[in-house]
Amino acid sequence: MKKIWIAILCPLVGLAQANKPEGFQISGKLEGLKEGSEVALMNGTDGKKIASVAAKQGLFTLKGKLTAPGICQITFPGKSDNIDLFMNPNDKVTVSGKASDINNATVKGSWVQDDYAEFKQRFNPLKDHLNGAAMKIDAEKDPSRRDSLMGLFNRYKNEVVAATARFIQDKPASPVSGFVLLVTAPLMSGISEIEANYGQLKAGARTTAYAQQIEKNIELSRVGAVGSKALVFTQKDTANKPVSLTSFKGKYVLVDFWASWCRPCRNENPNVVKAFHEFKDKNFTVLGVSLDQNKESWIQAIRADGLTWTHVSDLQYWNNEVARMYNIQGIPANMLIDPDGKIIARDLREEALQETLRKVLK
Repeated sequence: MKKIWIAILCPLVGLAQANKPEGFQISGKLEGLKEGSEVALMNGTDGKKIASVAAKQGLFTLKGKLTAPGICQITFPGKSDNIDLFMNPNDKVTVSGKASDINNATVKGSWVQDDYAEFKQRFNPLKDHLNGAAMKIDAEKDPSRRDSLMGLFNRYKNEVVAATARFIQDKPASPVSGFVLLVTAPLMSGISEIEANYGQLKAGARTTAYAQQIEKNIELSRVGAVGSKALVFTQKDTANKPVSLTSFKGKYVLVDFWASWCRPCRNENPNVVKAFHEFKDKNFTVLGVSLDQNKESWIQAIRADGLTWTHVSDLQYWNNEVARMYNIQGIPANMLIDPDGKIIARDLREEALQETLRKVLK
């Protein structure tokens, strides 16, 4: 089991906005702030400095321009704590508090900051519960105890997902809603649930880069999905001749992603060989796409495993162009394509491959 790590409340990307910024202004007063201390506004995405000023008698004013709304941090020398805020490009906000208690500083004057503060108030306790459960699972060696802890973890996860849906319903036009959906999306059951929440966002919220990233993720998830058209590709075979997926049009073809170095792939190969020989005379074939790096090892594995169908590879390992095109995250992986070029099944293993082919190739 991979180590569980949940990270929400992390600034990810800035937001895009069509209107030209007039400029922001942050007027601050922190009791006990050291004279001459540099106060800086940092971009929450890339950590770059946006503006800075030397404090005088605990006062500071930060001015500048933001190209888009997003999360920023006000930082202070010698202090690990900072003031986390969500800024619109033209915001005029005030900051007040004590230098000895920066985490509890007050930010006023921005409605989007108010939304962000509400987000943290709602989600911080849930995040703490979730991460606490994850840490206990990682440390637990007893399988039965781990199963029990997983139940607790899933309960907290479901609470976060439900809280996300409520936040979006309450604030469908807020740029913060797109941010909330983006950082909690990994906890959701699948792309359909993410898409359902995305559908609740109003037009204004959908123009932000947070929402646009979600939309991009949704579109990427459709690549290679069952029911979609297979993306056409061309790669060279073992004889260095280009082979295109279009050359298999009119046939059922199993595009099989594998590699000579992949033990699970080699273990699955006899099953693919069985399917190939059983159905090759019923308008069916296999096209192997290898994630190998070494051509000799690739060809030796083909011969050793008796893989007597067409094979292609660019010998670029995980950077294989076709694997990246289909967002292949692990191998073995496969997709069954019908004569019209539509994907009708994915990741068929063992008897599931034989059963599917029997149904399709009657």
